[in-house]
Amino acid sequence: MELGNIDLNLLVVFEAIYSGGSISGAGKQLGMSQPAVSNALTRLRELMDDPLFVRTRRGVDPTVKAHRLIGPVREALRLIEGQFKNGRKIDLASYKRLFRILMFDPLEPVMMPAVLRQIAIEGPGISIECVRATPDFAEALRAGTIDLACYAYPVNAPDIVAVPIMIADAVVIARRGHPGIGKTLDAATYRKLGHVTLVPALRAVTNVDQDIAAHGLTRRAVYMINKVWSVAPIVERTDLLGTLPRWVAQSLARNFDIEIHDMPVKVPEHAIHMLWHQKSTSDQGHEWLRETMLAAIREQIQLSDDVASPVVANLPHAG
Repeated sequence: MELGNIDLNLLVVFEAIYSGGSISGAGKQLGMSQPAVSNALTRLRELMDDPLFVRTRRGVDPTVKAHRLIGPVREALRLIEGQFKNGRKIDLASYKRLFRILMFDPLEPVMMPAVLRQIAIEGPGISIECVRATPDFAEALRAGTIDLACYAYPVNAPDIVAVPIMIADAVVIARRGHPGIGKTLDAATYRKLGHVTLVPALRAVTNVDQDIAAHGLTRRAVYMINKVWSVAPIVERTDLLGTLPRWVAQSLARNFDIEIHDMPVKVPEHAIHMLWHQKSTSDQGHEWLRETMLAAIREQIQLSDDVASPVVANLPHAG
């Protein structure tokens, strides 16, 4: 395949089909008719000697080769777009972009409503796809298959920018009026009662077990879950305990009949980080998203009923 044979518009169509998962969706996004999109895809298939997408009941699914191509294609399109927009501020009212972000599960309902409200006001053409967390998300940032990550730990790599955005100090939740807990939750009761915990693979990320083990304390996992937001309804209806970040527990306490107790032993605080690849630092749309997400965290500071804020005191600038 000769590079000179590639029409840049074909790559734009390829990215739109990959993002939307359908021919018709790509047409709507690009302002093209469905036959025009199909014609462009046919030309690209011939150039790549691969079907690139296969039809399913939901639309189209990318082939293995399409999965390999999407990262370099997005990076190339981003670089080209950056050159044309260099020195010119983006017009959010007409700006169209799909951001893919990896979100730490407990943070999503706390942060994203404010972000989505701001998108509706400032950038109605912006959409966000929240992807499943994986341990190798740094590679996804490098490849461009995700734009941003908010996660429970940073990445020690020179090309990945990591900014602490929120402190996670652990507390315990129990149903209101729990018969086994007095005015305060002591270590013996914490050890004796059963617990709702994350599954082992996710629990390892939180460091709670390691932190309490340093004080000779363990917890008895009776039920293990994949979603943090399942803890409160289970705790509310049983005598099990749940250990959560304080800001998550505060949010849940508004909707569930639970009480928040301090940990019976002193455990260290851990920061939640926002991470992105350094190539995205000067990307105006990316910077707007980062600042909007940080503003959502600041909003949580104002809404918090706690005198001791659960958020990093001086939030850094995400530029």
